[in-house]
Amino acid sequence: MQRRSILKSIGGIGAATAVSGAGLLAASGGAAASTVSISANNPAKVANDRGDVSEVTVNPTFDIQWENLDDAVGKVFYLVEAKVGNGDWSPIFRATPWIGEERNTGYVRQIPGTTGQYTLKLPLSQVLNQDPRFSDGSGPDASASPLVVADEQGRPDYSSLSFPSGVDLNSFLDGTSIGSASAYPGASEAGGHQNNYTDIDAGYYGAADDTAALDNGDDGTAQATPVQIRYTFELQRPNLSQLSYLVDFSGLSTDAEKKSKAAEELDWLEISDIDAGNSKIVMNGEDGNFNFGTPSGISYSDLRGNADNHVGILSTKASFDVSALNEGSDSGVTGTTNTDAS
Repeated sequence: MQRRSILKSIGGIGAATAVSGAGLLAASGGAAASTVSISANNPAKVANDRGDVSEVTVNPTFDIQWENLDDAVGKVFYLVEAKVGNGDWSPIFRATPWIGEERNTGYVRQIPGTTGQYTLKLPLSQVLNQDPRFSDGSGPDASASPLVVADEQGRPDYSSLSFPSGVDLNSFLDGTSIGSASAYPGASEAGGHQNNYTDIDAGYYGAADDTAALDNGDDGTAQATPVQIRYTFELQRPNLSQLSYLVDFSGLSTDAEKKSKAAEELDWLEISDIDAGNSKIVMNGEDGNFNFGTPSGISYSDLRGNADNHVGILSTKASFDVSALNEGSDSGVTGTTNTDAS
């Protein structure tokens, strides 16, 4: 069996046109704007005796930029979904990195605030394995791999899960209430969700499908199957839980006191930017942007459906073909009879 890893990259403003698929979206509310673009290359052809594809993965990099927002961005939520052939779309990975401080390392660049940036300089798996913001604070402790789009295990049976309080199958799949990654089987467990990393509280999901649609059983032929990847990004405001890792709230008993101290110590932040509970989407209902009734718990479909009319949402797709060659069969025999008579 052969394995092929497909590298997908997302560029920032003015990025190059995609090789096999691209999307560019710029949404604005007044002078506010945010931009992302995405591309994908076709992977190498998989060739073997059975025309069998055992795994398809993606390992994205991306660059998100925003400017002139009325709210400061302190978190960037992102969702990766996939579709194999004529199958269904399925979530395969989600994460919400905190960007409460400016950083520029060999693997990530982040600038919080009303104008800022979040860039993965290396493929996602490498960033997750290096970035301490995805661990318990003591340093990197993940063992993330490229995201599995399809493999021989296939999509997990999510209906069999034992969900935590406040979560059910629908809320798990639409993202409105999901709990912690630790509530679900991890990638390192036998039969676990292939893309769920409990130690960094990111991932949650498994593959989108098995590889049946990618396999080619016709001897001596080649078959190309389309695979689509859909990315959705949401720019979120900071909240007090996040800021407690940056600001010492010791001795402060009220939310108002904590917000005031955070805004005083962090020059990119104002009191009005901070949420006491779960982080809300930036500029909800402001300057012509769509007004979500629950801005701290927006479903995946509502995010995608409002990407054109909200500066805090970006959604785009890329596609590539997975080609499987079933090498032709052959058989034969050679030798010498070595006859003799006397």
